[in-house]
Amino acid sequence: MTRIFHWTGTLLLLLAFSVSASAQTTFGVKSGVAIQKAYTSDGLGAVAPNFQNLVEFQFGVNADVPVFGALSFQPELLYTTKGFGLDQGFEQELFGTQIPLEAEAKTKFRYLEVPLLAKVNFGDPSGPQAYFVAGPTFGYALSGQLQTRARALVSFDLPNVDINLEDINYERLEIGAAVGAGVQFPVGPVRLFADARYQRGFTELYDFPLVEEKVRNTGVAVSAGLAIPIGK
Repeated sequence: MTRIFHWTGTLLLLLAFSVSASAQTTFGVKSGVAIQKAYTSDGLGAVAPNFQNLVEFQFGVNADVPVFGALSFQPELLYTTKGFGLDQGFEQELFGTQIPLEAEAKTKFRYLEVPLLAKVNFGDPSGPQAYFVAGPTFGYALSGQLQTRARALVSFDLPNVDINLEDINYERLEIGAAVGAGVQFPVGPVRLFADARYQRGFTELYDFPLVEEKVRNTGVAVSAGLAIPIGK
């Protein structure tokens, strides 16, 4: 929790600096959908080939601090979910008949994430603009949960299980990078924006107990929001 407060305080300082540093600084809110998946090596993929995408909502805030020309600095604070799904099928005999069974498990980790992005704008600031963003990301895992569902003749949910991240030696601090592109345009006093990003985690998060290999997070996100000028 100390790291969370430290990162939050750092972001607030950046926002305070942006207010005093530029009359064109904006503060924005955003939400969207992230499609997450675990990146695995070939060896782990052969053992567990049925890793599925995890589709979750995310939301957060950002600032846009002009640096010079078309370049600006865009720090963000996001609440997002990462993880993966696993789908496994098998058969079970029932009354002399082979019944296909299927179990689906979703492993979800809730993150507080801070992307620190360089942003390059293209076009007239008074009209529609395209932009490109890239930079490092820093995340901290707040909690984890395993959600399971079984399907046979009917589908039914099984009890969710909270994951103790300390017990499984999960690496809470994640370092990664993001790259993306988007569009923005003014509507009265505010600016609307939308973008798509690819993100890749560099941190090895967890040792699978059956094989001596680890996983990393990867995914894409699509989000939209609005930004309000906060300078003079």
